Amino acid sequence: MSTIEVNKITPVSGGTTVQVGESGDTINIPAGATIANAGTATGFGVSLANGADNRVVTASSASALNGEANLTYNGSNLGVNIASPTMIAGTGMHLTSSGSDCRFHISNNTVGDTANDGAYLFMGSDGALGLLNKENADIRFYTDGTQQATIDSSGRVGIGLTPSTSVNSGKLQITGDSSDYLIRLRANNNTHADTKMISYTNLSGSIIGYVMSNNNNTISYLNSSDYRLKENVDYDFDATTRLKQLKPARFNWISDETNTVVDGFIAHEVSDIVPEAIGGEKDATETYTDDNGEEKTRISPQGIDQSKLVPLLTKALQEAITKIETLEAKVAALESA
Repeated sequence: MSTIEVNKITPVSGGTTVQVGESGDTINIPAGATIANAGTATGFGVSLANGADNRVVTASSASALNGEANLTYNGSNLGVNIASPTMIAGTGMHLTSSGSDCRFHISNNTVGDTANDGAYLFMGSDGALGLLNKENADIRFYTDGTQQATIDSSGRVGIGLTPSTSVNSGKLQITGDSSDYLIRLRANNNTHADTKMISYTNLSGSIIGYVMSNNNNTISYLNSSDYRLKENVDYDFDATTRLKQLKPARFNWISDETNTVVDGFIAHEVSDIVPEAIGGEKDATETYTDDNGEEKTRISPQGIDQSKLVPLLTKALQEAITKIETLEAKVAALESA
């Protein structure tokens, strides 16, 4: 084997490249040998690269990859800023940070090309996992190639659809078909104990209502009714007069193609009698944007909670029972006279 010993190889006059060997040759570098950057300028380093895929073997400078201290591969896992990348199971990339947060920044040639843009997957200093989109755009979740859930830039969540931005569209919007339940709640016990399935709270966190169930298939829809929350309690009021003002009706819904007749009330006809049973304003409308991007107007319907009529019905029935009992007592007195 021939040996050439030199202290320095320089390009020919006017050149910038030194070529060692020809295409197809194998250049062997002995174990322990170092290729070093002898310069002092920042912004460049020394690297060995495979011309086929430009694979960097090692490099060292202020701006280049700083060798195995920052990027390692143990034959299974790729580590960034960690000497011994690990996985709970399988193989993958282990990214860590010397600071309080560890972030993975995603961008493209349209958005996210600055430090404060794009999207981040990060581990916070408190151990929380975060998904951060710095753009004014959605976060979308796909399975089987289909968009299944979306969080838009206003915090609206859509499951089975892109959330609507129309008035009163809601923060959580769910769509589906008749083959499945849109929401399924399951109590985490097999006893007959009551389980609060849904709670409603005010801004201070106090519960104002809840849906409760137990293993007897009993479901209760409850409003707060604790005496400690009430004042000016009055048991003496005229329920019969107000009851007679109610107008029970029979009708069918316009959207019901079967024209099924149902019993009920017209909301605005109840609002002056039992106002707490009615929500919304008579003849109110709202604007919305349809699927074609056109702004349109639709009704903003009033609603009724017919359970709120129960106290009035109960009091009116008590008044009727009192009158019946009074008449029965008079009849009994006449018959015994």
